[in-house]
Amino acid sequence: MDADQIMALMQKYFSEKKSLASVENLGAQPVTSLLTDSLDVVDFLMFLEDELQLKTEIDLTQFGPSLMNRNFGELAGEISRWLVDNQMAK
Repeated sequence: MDADQIMALMQKYFSEKKSLASVENLGAQPVTSLLTDSLDVVDFLMFLEDELQLKTEIDLTQFGPSLMNRNFGELAGEISRWLVDNQMAK
């Protein structure tokens, strides 16, 4: 799954769960601007796991530290690379 598809899932999350009026510029927004506490992050990652139908959890320790310094577009790219690496390992 590429970063654009993951970004579409992120937009779905925020339009459904957070009732944002516009998610057009979501990719450029810092992650911490919308995910303000750890429960938000966990809920967000669980949503992505469900939507991606993952058999393993997204490792929060791997992505957690990078959330502070990334925007949603960068995070989508990181998750896309993680998916490719995990699929190749299986």
